[in-house]
Amino acid sequence: MKPHQSLLLLVATGNGLAIFRPSFLHVLWHGLTLVGIGLTVTVMAETARAGDRNDMEGDDPPWVLTPSRLPQRLDEAPSTVTVIDRALIEASGARRLVDVLRLVPGFEVGYKLNSLPTAAYHGLNDEYARRTLLLLNGQRIFQYSRGVIEWNNLPVPLENIERIEVVRGPAAAAYGSNALQAVINIQTGSAAEYPGWSAQVAGGGDGIADGFLRYGGRLGSMDYTVSLARVSDGGYSNFLDDRRNTSLSLLGEMPFGSGELHVQAGFARGDYQLQDPEPTWPTDPRDFPVTDSFQSVQWRQPGHADDEWTWTLSHNIFHYGDRGFTSDRLLPGVALRFDYDIQEERYEADAQYLRRFSDRWRTAAGFGYYREAVRSPYYFDTDETLDNAVTWLAGHAEFHRDSAWTLNIGAMLEHSSLVRSWLVLPRLSIHYHLDDRQTLRVAWSTGSRQPTLYENNGRAAVRATNTPLTIYGAIASGGLDPEINRSLELGYHWQSGRNQFDARLFQERYSDYIGTFYRPVSDVVTMLPGVVLDFANDSPFVVRGLEAQWDGRHGSGTRLFAHYALTDINASDTRFNAGYEDSAPRHGLGLLISQAFSDGWQASVNYDYQSAMRWYRDQPIEGYHQLGVRIAQHFKLGANPVVAEWVGANLLGPISDYLPDQSWDRVVFFRLSIAH
Repeated sequence: MKPHQSLLLLVATGNGLAIFRPSFLHVLWHGLTLVGIGLTVTVMAETARAGDRNDMEGDDPPWVLTPSRLPQRLDEAPSTVTVIDRALIEASGARRLVDVLRLVPGFEVGYKLNSLPTAAYHGLNDEYARRTLLLLNGQRIFQYSRGVIEWNNLPVPLENIERIEVVRGPAAAAYGSNALQAVINIQTGSAAEYPGWSAQVAGGGDGIADGFLRYGGRLGSMDYTVSLARVSDGGYSNFLDDRRNTSLSLLGEMPFGSGELHVQAGFARGDYQLQDPEPTWPTDPRDFPVTDSFQSVQWRQPGHADDEWTWTLSHNIFHYGDRGFTSDRLLPGVALRFDYDIQEERYEADAQYLRRFSDRWRTAAGFGYYREAVRSPYYFDTDETLDNAVTWLAGHAEFHRDSAWTLNIGAMLEHSSLVRSWLVLPRLSIHYHLDDRQTLRVAWSTGSRQPTLYENNGRAAVRATNTPLTIYGAIASGGLDPEINRSLELGYHWQSGRNQFDARLFQERYSDYIGTFYRPVSDVVTMLPGVVLDFANDSPFVVRGLEAQWDGRHGSGTRLFAHYALTDINASDTRFNAGYEDSAPRHGLGLLISQAFSDGWQASVNYDYQSAMRWYRDQPIEGYHQLGVRIAQHFKLGANPVVAEWVGANLLGPISDYLPDQSWDRVVFFRLSIAH
């Protein structure tokens, strides 16, 4: 990858953050201990060499694109990044993207329903992952009026994902709204990387029945790839919870003018069974569909030898097709209609300019606009379409004072039509290379999240079909301020050959966090006696912790990927007492060991531990241990490469990852892949 460039527009100052408080000294001690362990382990790794299908080359750290929109060495990026390559995705045995995130320190993954998985970083989330930004090849997808990420229904199959960059920490200086806690950037291969046919089938316990088909070719001057995928299973065993997801995706690239044109498109449909485990209202099980589509056109145009323009247009459509139910069991003689149908759409345009001024100074600048629109009579008590428009202007600069010191500085200006004021979102990091293997860093960054349309304008209403009656469950007062996260971290990075160790101490201070409460009302009929759900900005609180990650490879074909996270939330002075402090597990540990053997055999073991926690507003769950195993055989059928896999999950027994009375049991499935 060639280094590109970046541009700074504005940097603002803020209140200082003191990380070294007496209550935090034990975290510092654990951090220094883990750093020492990492330095000790390096002595054992000097003979490491390359494994298959990974992105680390030679003795240099890999390059990352996501933290600043500027390609940078991992040890010089302004944010801590976990890189999950194709080899790790395969070794994990995961069938869906959301489960791959269990490899990332500080992430919690849970399924309130089989149709509604979620992933959170440092807690503070429920079944809707509002505070993490999801990107597909650098472009935001599916962050709509409710802030929901449709993890099941992404219009890109897991088989096409070659790399995932996870920015651990706020990154609003580069991405603005929703980059409050973390950014996940899914990166597919290019169309030219997938020539010919490839196919995959899987089947096993819990009704698992998956299929995948891909074809890549050339049409005129355009390389293209078309993929069709199907993922389905039976969900939780104690109620109706099946899911079937089908996706069709297209990648294309061709010369255009003096540059290159990239096209992405995808359509996904999820068909779900729903039986609410804890229904607020009496309801029968039902089926419903969810559809997502995504289209994008991007033109990259090099200027001179040291600059480049990128222009992007994209479009998203989301339809949550749950038409709900009608019930006459709640009020005698009154038929109430619950219709959860939601239709959402977003148009987005942005431009970016990269510039390399010298070997010491590179810059990137960008500006963009997107408009989100939503129609949902249930959630907004109107048949009209509501919208929100966001305009942003951002820049970043990387400066090398000499071979030892690197400075990153950047900021974003962002304006939302809901808030009607400009946000200034700065970031600063300083890196010091102790030698050619070790780097120390200090980083200060900000994250933000604009209120969603539902938080600001929501009026959840149920209408009677046989009488003029409307009952309200939520009425938003509006006037919300954006959530802000100001983060300070101290980090250490070590690399030798194919081995890396990274540790960070962090403190995050959240202000204007948007919480929920019940507000008394007297002028409307309400679902709960005399109260409706409302949203308000909460008092500030602090999240502190330690994270460490090891990625080591040995010439014998062994790869060890391990991580640990310690998280502590102090929210004792908040207004709503909403359970913030319990929303993140205090301890999280992950370990993935992969070993290649002779004659094409490969095996991996994946272990996770998470201590007790409570998803926001839901019941507490106990800590759990999880063990997965994958055994694979690589061989050829004629000239065609084939992979046969046996995968077992939850082998230590049932686990509950969202609600205490819902558990995932042991499951085993088989998978067969072939390419031509």
